[in-house]
Amino acid sequence: MPLLVMQVAVNGELVEVFEMSVDGVEGHRLLAQANEDERSINRHGQDLEDGELWVDLIDAAGETLLEQVACFHKADAPDALRLHFGMAPDVVRDCLSKSNISALYARHRAAAEAHFRKLDRLVDCSPLSSRQSNRRRLGEASVMDLVTELRRRLGAQDTQLALNELPAPVRSAAMQLTEATRAYLMAVQRL
Repeated sequence: MPLLVMQVAVNGELVEVFEMSVDGVEGHRLLAQANEDERSINRHGQDLEDGELWVDLIDAAGETLLEQVACFHKADAPDALRLHFGMAPDVVRDCLSKSNISALYARHRAAAEAHFRKLDRLVDCSPLSSRQSNRRRLGEASVMDLVTELRRRLGAQDTQLALNELPAPVRSAAMQLTEATRAYLMAVQRL
């Protein structure tokens, strides 16, 4: 079942503050209604502003189901959640409270740092290690999950739309990264 995911921008990152299961048709309708609101922001690759609310419809695999997310400035976020998504005022207040967002951001950062520390350890293929040991670490699921997720995100429509707005060197770097992930997956499969 699809999920409506509500995220708030903090220090250039999106932190999930709430999610709710919805029927696919209902989710599309709710997002379309929210995007028709004159306070809705059209995003085209701009930097995230702290406090912005992003609402996205995703499937069970985490894939975005709509090309455009609903986005609102911090001042308009509480009203948008109540009006367009039927959230109760006390739930909105709790989700968007500074203490909740700070706590969720701290957990988000800790999890991301732990993941990247693990990734650094996994791909540290020193010449002192055996070739077989290096192959085993490179093929470990955590690395493959990261590469697979990177490929998925680089191929997403919203990423492609954002890249089209950026200078040619950035687009070229993204294409090189896409090719590198493909090459990595093929190389690991051949081990």
